[in-house]
Amino acid sequence: MSIHAHPIAVAEIVVPRAVSRGVPAAWLLAGLLGWLALDLVLLQRFLGFANPLIYVADAVAIILLVRVVARERLDAVPWRRVWLCIGIALLLCALGGQGRFFYANADWQVRDAVLRDMAIHPWPFVYADGNLLRAPLGMYLVPALAAKAGGQGVGDIALLTQNGLLIGLLLAIASTLFETARARAIALAVFVGFSGLDIVGQLLRGHIAGFSPTAHLEGWGFTQFSSTITLLFWVPQHALAGWVPALAYLLWRSGRLRSGVLFATLPLVALWSPFGTIGAMPFALHALIAQRIGRRDLCALISATLLALPGLIYLAAAPDAVGVRFFPIPLNQYVLFALVEAVPFLIAGWAWRARFGGATLLVVGLCLAVAPLVQIGWSIDFTMRASIPALAILAAHLGDMMVGNVLSKERRSMLIRLLVIGSITGLCEIARAVTFPTSPVPHCGFSRAWDETFGAYPKGSYLAPIDRVPAAIRPVEPAVATDRDPPACYDRAWPLPPMFL
Repeated sequence: MSIHAHPIAVAEIVVPRAVSRGVPAAWLLAGLLGWLALDLVLLQRFLGFANPLIYVADAVAIILLVRVVARERLDAVPWRRVWLCIGIALLLCALGGQGRFFYANADWQVRDAVLRDMAIHPWPFVYADGNLLRAPLGMYLVPALAAKAGGQGVGDIALLTQNGLLIGLLLAIASTLFETARARAIALAVFVGFSGLDIVGQLLRGHIAGFSPTAHLEGWGFTQFSSTITLLFWVPQHALAGWVPALAYLLWRSGRLRSGVLFATLPLVALWSPFGTIGAMPFALHALIAQRIGRRDLCALISATLLALPGLIYLAAAPDAVGVRFFPIPLNQYVLFALVEAVPFLIAGWAWRARFGGATLLVVGLCLAVAPLVQIGWSIDFTMRASIPALAILAAHLGDMMVGNVLSKERRSMLIRLLVIGSITGLCEIARAVTFPTSPVPHCGFSRAWDETFGAYPKGSYLAPIDRVPAAIRPVEPAVATDRDPPACYDRAWPLPPMFL
């Protein structure tokens, strides 16, 4: 008989040959989203869900989601490129302090303590004051299990491995957006080095006299957008949550991905950072308006939403402890911030007919204009984190412009200058990473670690009274964390970078 009469025989011959050359990017995306779905299941275990039928339903939903995503027709990625992307991501994550090979910034004081508490206390647990750890825990769940099994050091390596793997998969999938090795290299360089003109802001503020090559430059203004390196070094969980839907949008915009997969990313990333979900919503709305939803789209969205539902209820517990409000930035400060951080890049890279131009750039501009006007919590986190999808899409567009022939010679030269000046921000972050000492191992719990650096702010973004957690997800008879903190959280000092705030 002809081989064409035997689909199984065809699969046995064709699939191994294809996989030997590379792996379909759709499989990588399915694996990435599957990992995020697994985190949502682990959250249920963290909250003490005991009904086995719930986990059976979770397994069915994950299978349906992964199956839909894996069937997307994305280009194959050579294995060599996959491993290269993972290696680059691991290096960047390690430079940011993960794994304790290099210096970690002050935000990691709290994150280390959260990971410690999740590792040493039985699940579910509450603190002695009756508060439940209610925070975007997606990044911590797998490393906490590793730390339970092997100790703090194993948990640190698990965190580095997890984040490096997931961000490496993102880079590998994103590489399919660009046709040549030169285009991919340029796009990667633009994305990794992308930042606003923070050094210009420092100059305008008169801070240059005290400039240090290890300074955190982004605190020059009334609010902040974060560079790619800053996101990786300070808040990789927020970065991943913003970059996943941003990548899905870029794949959809280039005609390579169904809109339903983009929609499915929004609930999946919320447990890593709800700001990523919020920041990606305008782009999902653009896709919803532009394209009709099919049955496969609904299957992906419904599966992801059902998996994420307990997590969304969990994150919404005691919402008044966080709050949403208008951020009262003075008009002159708002205009100056926009002119330094966003407007020059939008002008230099404007192209209506580019594949990521036109309507996409309008949505990007709208997001970057609105983000500084909103406050969730007690600081400027919304501006810094909800802007992540828009900034990533802008960086991808600018990389695309650097490769193509859309820009005139003058505008290309202008864009190169802007990108080089902006890259100073990330270079300062790297200089600090390689010159400051590695971060010490934590010995205290969340509350004490928070008070070490952020004592002036309420803890409502991380904690919720157990009696205010909805009954549907409230832990039943949780353990009480009764361990006492030692006199010192760390064996040695944790130095802070020069910060112009």
